[in-house]
Formats: sequence, C-alpha cells, structure tokens
Amino acid sequence: MRDVNIVRARYLAHIVDKLEARGIPVERYLARVQVPQELLRQPDAIVSALSLLEFMELAIRDTGWCSLGYEAGSVPIAEHGPVGNYIMAAPTLYQAARRLITGYKRETSITDDYIAFEGGMAWICITPTLGTQEQKQQVELYNLNILQQLVRSALGADWVPERVKVCVTDEKILEQIPGMTQLNVEFGADTTAVALPIDRLAVPLRKQDGIQEWTGDEQYQDGMLTLDAMNALRRLVETYLPYNPTLEMLSRLTGISRRSLQRFLESKGTSFSRLVEQVMLNRAIELLGDGRLPLKEVARELGYSEPAHFSRAFRRMTGLVPSTYRKKIQ
Repeated sequence: MRDVNIVRARYLAHIVDKLEARGIPVERYLARVQVPQELLRQPDAIVSALSLLEFMELAIRDTGWCSLGYEAGSVPIAEHGPVGNYIMAAPTLYQAARRLITGYKRETSITDDYIAFEGGMAWICITPTLGTQEQKQQVELYNLNILQQLVRSALGADWVPERVKVCVTDEKILEQIPGMTQLNVEFGADTTAVALPIDRLAVPLRKQDGIQEWTGDEQYQDGMLTLDAMNALRRLVETYLPYNPTLEMLSRLTGISRRSLQRFLESKGTSFSRLVEQVMLNRAIELLGDGRLPLKEVARELGYSEPAHFSRAFRRMTGLVPSTYRKKIQ
C-alpha cells in the first residue's frame, strides 16, 4: 500500500484565511475535501495532505489565483504555533535553518527537507514530494516564501538570495509575484531551495517580541509526522473521531481504495472497526485523565451524542464506566 500523507491543519487554515480575506467563500471547497470547518480552529490537528492539495487546486481553478500558495506562505513563521517559536528562538541563522528542517518533519509528511553545501554556498531545501504538478507548484511557492522569511529574519528585509532553485513553478507564475523576476532562478531543478554564502549562516537572528527561549531540542523530536502508514492512519482516525469516521471516509481522505485499506489492516492483524475502537479508547483515557473535563464533553470529543452511549462503549472495552475509571486514576 502506498504512503499515507498527513499535515497539520494550520497550513490549510492559512490558505483559507487568504481566500476569505478576498471575500472568496470556502465552505464548498472544504465540503468537497471532507474537512469540517471547525478543524481549522485546531491548528495542531492532523488532516489528510490530499485534502489540503485538492482544496488548493479547487480554489485556484475557480479563482485563477495562481500565486495563492506564495501568499499563504507570507504568514509570519512565529505564528506557526509551537514550531514557529521553536524556529525563531534559535540564536543563529544556521540553527534556525536546522530547526526549520526538524520543524517541517513535525508539521507535514509531503516535503523533503535538508541543508546542502556546495562551493562555499549553503542551500536550504524544502521540496514538495506529493501531488499533481499544479498542486506541487503551490506547495513550492509556499515554501519559497517561508525560506525567504527565514533568511531575512537574520539578514534583513532587503536580503535577496544568491540563487533560487524551483522544481515545478514556471516563469509565468513567478512574474505575478513582486520581486521574483529579478532573482537568479534555476527552473526545472530537482529541489526547491535558496542559496546564501556559508559564512552568513553564523549571523544571529533578530529577536522578535513574544518569542520564548527554547531549550532541550531533543524533546521536540516527539510528534514527527514522518510516520509509517499504520500510525498515519491512526492519526487521521483520531482527528475525525468527533465526526464518526468510516472506512469510506478514510479511503477518500487517503486516496487509497477501500479494499486496499482493508487488506492492509488485515495484514497488520486488525480491522477498521478495531482500529477506531483502539484509537477511541486511547483518546478516552487521555481525556478522562483531565479531571476538569465534564464526561459530556469527553463523549462529544469522541463522537458520541449522548454520554450514556459513550459509557456503554467504554464499559464494554474496559469493564469500567468512565466515572469509575476516572476515580481510580485520581
């Protein structure tokens, strides 16, 4: 079975915000790609990468806004949740670039991220790996904006990259973006990257208001989205628990046929219903550990309209009703 690709909801929210700022309604696009609008208020939630890519493609075909990805990438890095603070708290540009590479692996599974060195130049590379050419174009434009933001946070707003590489974006689209036509761009490259002299990597980042000091980088390795297919499926099911996920829904979100998903789950010694049950139980135990959260709210988070229905399901799986379990762990 092919890879299951996922991404944080914050990136879809950035695109939605840009469209809504222009007065473009997004509800029908979200419905087409099966993303409930309330998920956009949970930036760390996991959504299907295919949903994000198809959403952009639908919006661009309707609006003709070919530089949408670049505009969405203009959201300041510091506003990208915990990963933004993690990056912008770095002392030097080199460390910020390293954190960006690590951070991207925590945010999405659809890019190839690394730093390369060649002839006295450093290349910071974030290359799209999934989607049609049109979809990859938008991801590439988003990444170009992020890369420029990152380097300018150390070298100043007027910094211009020595060279730029793009994989799928063409000159016609870059002409629509101010300042891009003056850059030394290599089209049809094998990576998306910007270059700067190696010695510039030692320049300190300019401190920004609201950025907190960060220590213990190794702790940030938790939550990576470069996952095997089984764990990626678990993350998607967890996101969609409040919306009663079905095998058909999972097939639509991943682009994998219903039968292929069934065969894959069977090969792992499980089934879709057991997968949902295990994800629900893990999430229930996590939520019940918060003694301040009412049982009615716990039930709602897990997709149950009535607490009694949740209570019966939890008792069937554990032998305890939720209230008894909560008392025991407290």
